[in-house]
Amino acid sequence: MTLKQLEAFYWSAILGSFALAAERLFMTQSALSKRIQDLEIEIGIPLFDRSGPRARITEAGENILSKAEQLLSLRDEIIMAARGPAALHGVCRFGVSELMAMRYLPAIVAMIRSAFPEVVLEPRVAVTKELLEDVEKGETEFALAPGFSVDPGIMSETFCHVPLFWVAAPGLIASDGPILAEELQAHPVISMSSKAGSTLQLQNLSARHGLRFRRVLASNSPEAVAAATIAGLGVALLAGPFVERYIREGQLVRLTVESLLDVPDLPYSIHWRADNGRLLAKKLREITLDICRERR
Repeated sequence: MTLKQLEAFYWSAILGSFALAAERLFMTQSALSKRIQDLEIEIGIPLFDRSGPRARITEAGENILSKAEQLLSLRDEIIMAARGPAALHGVCRFGVSELMAMRYLPAIVAMIRSAFPEVVLEPRVAVTKELLEDVEKGETEFALAPGFSVDPGIMSETFCHVPLFWVAAPGLIASDGPILAEELQAHPVISMSSKAGSTLQLQNLSARHGLRFRRVLASNSPEAVAAATIAGLGVALLAGPFVERYIREGQLVRLTVESLLDVPDLPYSIHWRADNGRLLAKKLREITLDICRERR
């Protein structure tokens, strides 16, 4: 039994796919399958059920999965004890929302490269639901995204709260006082896609108060939403830190709305699988969380 065999088994079980595991380990699928087969011969029992269209982990495989993770983490601890953290190597795939990428990604990459120069970083920028789904499936080590997962197997630790602003092009809505719900609903809402954190907040607001907004555009790009709003096509609900520069430049104005339309600040958290106890993953999460807390 070798650590390479256990690594092939571990990633195949976590990702639920031999193809994805082979990609993760930078090897061919046939080579990965051979390692798992050799491990099964060594143990004397199948670890995957291959009778269906897709291999599924067996009960025996489930029973040894945590032990395999412990051995892989122990390997990393031995390497760190002997040669220091710079000797650790591997691939870290993590998710990050566009706002978090703008605020933290350069610092995260610089710090991790300094501490673990042999680790290959593969960030993915996406919207909230997609980022959480990647974590749930084990395709990323962690994600920086708003909200919380409904999966009880996902851990979340909040590091900041981001205000959401109602904005519009100057002169689109003329009002001497707070804008009422009826006035705001008369304009299209230019929104992110249904999987974005700001859109989820808008949907919650609508459901709580029975509001009916006509949504247009529905883009995954906040830049596209801002551009359409600047063009006067409607109003938008966007993260304050993102739109502040447009407000300073006079391209957008922040709308003062009645209390009914106030949207709670969006909590941003780092999310990871509760069963992800690997040493390297833990160290990279700690670095990332420290940076986010220092710079919030």
